This record gives sequence, structure tokens and C-alpha cells, in this order.
Amino acid sequence: MNWLVAVAVGAVVAGLLWLNLDSGLVAAEPAGRLFSLPLEGLAAIFGVRAWTETQSATPRWTSFFTGLSLGVGGYGLVRLLLV
Repeated sequence: MNWLVAVAVGAVVAGLLWLNLDSGLVAAEPAGRLFSLPLEGLAAIFGVRAWTETQSATPRWTSFFTGLSLGVGGYGLVRLLLV
């Protein structure tokens, strides 16, 4: 697995989530705090998908799904605890 790709995907995903949910540039008001809970569920789904990719003979998408899981889960957790 390429960790540089995973970190890059996670950073882009977290940045896009911030832009859409909390920046005020796209939406009129920030999303509610409890909106972070479905983000954690989505991160779990992406994490399981990343794990299943490691079990295949050709794990091509492992870095991508790991990055999605880190980006969505990390942003959801930070948003839940700080906002």
C-alpha cells in the first residue's frame, strides 16, 4: 500500500468536507454537530473495503479506500469533538 496516496486522498476528502459542511462558502449555515455520526459510519464502510482489498490477489485500491476512510473518519471525529 502506498501511504503517500492514502494521506493525499484523506487530505483532499477532509478539505472537501470542510468546504461543503463548515466553511460557509457553499452552504448558508454549517451542518449540525450530529451530522458527524453518519460520517463515522461511512468511514467504517470504507475501512472494511480497504481491508477486503488487502485480502485480494491484486490489491489495487487499498490506498484509495484507506485514504477515504482516514479523511472521512478523521474529519468526522474532529468535527464531532471540536465543533
